[in-house]
Amino acid sequence: MRRFVTHLLLLALLPVVVNAESSCAPGVSFWSLLGAVGIGYADGQLRMEKLYAVCLPTPATPSESNYAYSPDQGGKLTTLVKDAEGKTLATYVWSAENISGLWELSGYKVLGGYESLKPLAEGRYVLEFDVEGTPFYRFPFSVRTAPSDDPYAPPGIRYFVDGAWSEYGNVFFQRNDPQSSLRFTTWVEAPLTRPQEKKMAYAAELTRVRDGKVLGRDSGELRVAPEWNELDILFRPEGGDGSSYLKAAGVLAEDGAYRVRFTLDGKPYGDYPFGVSGGKIEVQGKQAAPASDPERIVDYLYGGRYRSWWIRRQSPSVAIAR
Repeated sequence: MRRFVTHLLLLALLPVVVNAESSCAPGVSFWSLLGAVGIGYADGQLRMEKLYAVCLPTPATPSESNYAYSPDQGGKLTTLVKDAEGKTLATYVWSAENISGLWELSGYKVLGGYESLKPLAEGRYVLEFDVEGTPFYRFPFSVRTAPSDDPYAPPGIRYFVDGAWSEYGNVFFQRNDPQSSLRFTTWVEAPLTRPQEKKMAYAAELTRVRDGKVLGRDSGELRVAPEWNELDILFRPEGGDGSSYLKAAGVLAEDGAYRVRFTLDGKPYGDYPFGVSGGKIEVQGKQAAPASDPERIVDYLYGGRYRSWWIRRQSPSVAIAR
């Protein structure tokens, strides 16, 4: 299965209400950050669309609108853009409402006005999320630039964002039911410096490390763009009839180490290793970090009822040219 999708966060709002005061620590959905954060290709302006947060406290300051957090009244929920030295470059103040225990950050105003925003130069940055002035979550990213080589446009700079999109892949199966198809998600981007349509071949292979057995494969061709787009992959089992997909049970049946290997445009792109123990996929890295870690991965699907697994990308033996 091959397609670009705009991830809908799988946030079907089931009647699962989180007690924001005691059950968990505030955080921002990792899925929503990857789908909503970007940079203007030609102007270098930070882009943020709708985000989702969990476990925010009820503001002490009441609001007369549906938005418990608001730039104009109620509580204050902000995102600060900070550079590598910790200097605040911009402050976004959100409108956010609680929907069945999940906080939807649907819009914002900019402190100092939108005219105060400047292009982000090449370098490292972090989004710091604060509630009532207290930081609770961080999302690091970087910006790289390249001169435009478009002969039909004035000279200029092209901007590209990087970070978690190239650092992680994701494994998921519906309702965490072993009889559901196993899905691997990665994010793909091409640093194009002029408007053009570009296609790349991709291939993915799921292997059991113990004996090198290939459990499933997928391959195809996709259109790539200067921004990160999500690619969802379903593996066709080895020796299958070509019309079915590998079920999660095919991996969960044996404890041990597994690996997804992904290639793009004929070049090795990354290896994504994960383990199975006790018939379950192991949570790893920042997803297993304690609630006190402000850069932990918050995986919140279907009202917090199910989970997916975030796999840190390892560099292949031959790195893809960027």
